[in-house]
Amino acid sequence: MVQAMVMTAGRSSGGPQRLLVLSADMGGGHEATAAALEQAAAGVWPGVEIQRLDTLDVMGPGIGRLFRRIYVDNVEHTPWLYEFFYAQLWRHTWFAAASKRFTGSWSGRRLIDRIDRFDPDLIVSTYPLGSAGLAWLHRHRGLQQPTAAYVSDIAPHPFWIHGSLGVNFVVHDAAVTLARACDPEAVVEVCALPVQAAFHPGSRAEARGRLGLAPDALVTLVSCGAYAFGDVAQTVGTLLGASERVQVVAACGRNDETRTRLEGLGVPAHRLKVLGWTDEMPVLVRASDIVVSNAGGAIALEAIASGRPLVMFRPIAAHGEANANLLVVAGLAELCTDEDQLDAYIRAAVRGRGALHEMGERAGELAGRGSSGDSLRRVAGSHPSGRGRRTWRVRPSDAFFLHADTPQRVQEVGGILELDHTAAAGLTVEDVRATIGPRVAGLPILRRRLVGSARLGWDMSGAADLTTHITAVEASHGADAACDDYWSESLPSDGFPWGVRLVQSPDEARTVLLVKTHHVLGDGISLIGLLDRLLDPAPGDPLEERRPAPGGAAHGSGRSGIRHGLRQGRLVAEGLGSLAARSIGRWAVVDSAQSSRRLIATATVDEARIRAIASASGCRAHEVVIAVVAHALARTLTDAGLVDGTLPLRAMVPVARRAPRLDRVFGNWTAAVTVDLPLGPMSFRRRLEEVIGQLRARARRGEPQGAFVAMELLARLPAPVLPIVARTIYTSRFFSTIVSYMPAAHGDRWFAGARVGSLCPVVPLAEGIPVTAGAIVQGGTVGFGIVVDDALRASGISRAATSRAVADTVREAELEVLR
Repeated sequence: MVQAMVMTAGRSSGGPQRLLVLSADMGGGHEATAAALEQAAAGVWPGVEIQRLDTLDVMGPGIGRLFRRIYVDNVEHTPWLYEFFYAQLWRHTWFAAASKRFTGSWSGRRLIDRIDRFDPDLIVSTYPLGSAGLAWLHRHRGLQQPTAAYVSDIAPHPFWIHGSLGVNFVVHDAAVTLARACDPEAVVEVCALPVQAAFHPGSRAEARGRLGLAPDALVTLVSCGAYAFGDVAQTVGTLLGASERVQVVAACGRNDETRTRLEGLGVPAHRLKVLGWTDEMPVLVRASDIVVSNAGGAIALEAIASGRPLVMFRPIAAHGEANANLLVVAGLAELCTDEDQLDAYIRAAVRGRGALHEMGERAGELAGRGSSGDSLRRVAGSHPSGRGRRTWRVRPSDAFFLHADTPQRVQEVGGILELDHTAAAGLTVEDVRATIGPRVAGLPILRRRLVGSARLGWDMSGAADLTTHITAVEASHGADAACDDYWSESLPSDGFPWGVRLVQSPDEARTVLLVKTHHVLGDGISLIGLLDRLLDPAPGDPLEERRPAPGGAAHGSGRSGIRHGLRQGRLVAEGLGSLAARSIGRWAVVDSAQSSRRLIATATVDEARIRAIASASGCRAHEVVIAVVAHALARTLTDAGLVDGTLPLRAMVPVARRAPRLDRVFGNWTAAVTVDLPLGPMSFRRRLEEVIGQLRARARRGEPQGAFVAMELLARLPAPVLPIVARTIYTSRFFSTIVSYMPAAHGDRWFAGARVGSLCPVVPLAEGIPVTAGAIVQGGTVGFGIVVDDALRASGISRAATSRAVADTVREAELEVLR
């Protein structure tokens, strides 16, 4: 199970941009704690993007169901086996350590890709196998984000405490010694009760009125967890038999058999109220005089948070007994081991409620100690204590672009941001550093330093020197020429593959901000995400584009999941076949000398004009954009005599392969379709029809799926082979240009008080490919960027003519399509 949400009240300030929560559907306690932490994080860091992963689902298909079945069977049928295993973990440290290493290696290896996809800058775990995986990643894979484990019971379990995590949180001082005994190297701290804000002390009478419970009865809530372990019917019978003044509310969770059995007793509603899974637990707890449980877990913490007395009755084996004993030691619960003790306790409570009041006061005191937000802030500033020597791996599909580098074809992507010169004329490099510097801490993509050679890795323990990576020039020779200069230089050699340059051209009344990263950090969508974090929205902008699409994070299950898997498998097979068949075709190659200098032509068009053409043509905006590029390139290249128009230009068109809307991530997650852009003389309408037909046909044949799988497979070739393959495939042997289309922010964006007027992309060249093009839709404009090797100047290519070709094409399209 994956859950994701984006709070859009505002930008997270001084805290994490993305929080990953590891939990598991194993009972309800781990998920309840996860929900509480998410609620607290959204309050502490408005705008933080949160994703929750079910650790068991991540560990493999069917693992969650298997582990839940084993757990339920052990508790219900073989409690002696559960007790034996639990005892051995405490008795033999080597057994506990070996078990944690095994499960940590298992879950940790499966978490790597999920962490890469979401790129969190803070990770917390409420489930022991998730915590073990994080600890393993710290020791063996160089995970460097702050991490924490939250123990969702009062008693720590040997599986739950890890010295390699930044901090391990328990909920009571009485648990600290036990937690440190689990791992003497662990950082252990006491945190506020990790329960949702709805659980709090409140009016008992008001809650009873809302639920229709007797105002003067001794209301006893029986909650034995999501699985309703134990003989709940016998517990209810003992409570009802203790006094006529007792009203029992039985919350049976997901145990429909127990609920049906209790309903079949025929007890009148004024004595017994039976519930299945319910969202009314906060009100039920406030309405009760006593909460009875046999496991502890979430209901115990929720009762304490609500200031209600707790009775542990016949606790389940192993960890349940440990919880009961520690609750009693802490003065937060009574322990009744049989029916006679429970009967006597309830009879005493009916006669006088002084003891209940005293226990409730102790619970209320604990509930008032701080908030979960305090502990989350502590995690954000923590550092793992058990880092290994290894660094976080470079994903193979990211490393591919490092290997595709040549001295004259460095794979650097970027954007050219035209700022409102009236507001930006006084900007200095110090202003840019002051604006970007504080945001680097919340942007893991800018904290990654590439290290190693044979084994490439990311080190995030340091920070880039802003004086090296953020520079400025006064462009006496023109802002456009300064852009060419910047993309003709390599990034700093300190391993942080990004850079920013402020270009001021007073004579032209222009201020331009240039941002570039190496392709190893991510694709064009990653660049858009980075820019979105570096820029500011207009006041009142809700940042809707950051919100996940409804249902976008869900995974298919059952038959529908199988059907989806089979369909995707078919598309992958068809896509691979289509790519293989097309690789033997013929296409135009722009033959040219190669240099390390670039010539960048830009053009900006109102998005409304593109959308009008698309609407009149019955197609999508991105199809019109690609046709505009094709028409402009055909004119430019044929006029320069670089192509004769008889063969098409084979274009690789990137296609995002991310979850909908969750595109603010690190790494390369794009595939591509191959489109043959016609170069011969023809109307724009005809060229548009050709582009539409090919784009849709390639998508139907599964080329995006096939290309993505092919890239993943190729990138996993042995290290000595991969550079050779990368420099063979990523060349004119397989395509002759790249045409990229990327949607960015819907609303206006600002930098250091200056509005961003336009944003044009810079798509890197490849071996034998001297021309690439891209377009970004941002804030009501479409920014086109066409990059050519400076060597093409000798053939008559010029910046002005190339920019003019784009503008002329849009006008021609309007005349043909809109007339």
